[in-house]
Amino acid sequence: MHASIIKVSSKGQIVIPAAWRKSMDLKEGEELLAIGDGDTLVIKKIGSSTLKQEFDETTSKIRERIQKMDITRDDVKEAVKKAREN
Repeated sequence: MHASIIKVSSKGQIVIPAAWRKSMDLKEGEELLAIGDGDTLVIKKIGSSTLKQEFDETTSKIRERIQKMDITRDDVKEAVKKAREN
């Protein structure tokens, strides 16, 4: 198990330390699953096809609900902008 202190940028980005990327064989553009609960954040590499399939099934349900609500990318960008202002 690895532990390290990382910082969040002004854009909400984090950098995964090089040693972690190497040990996990993370490549540019690879997808990760982020799960948050309270003050805990877990980031998991989506490596197995089963996990990827479960992730896709879950997000497809979310996408369907968003489409039914007629929410656009611009709506999301505006909501994020307002949230960041607070």
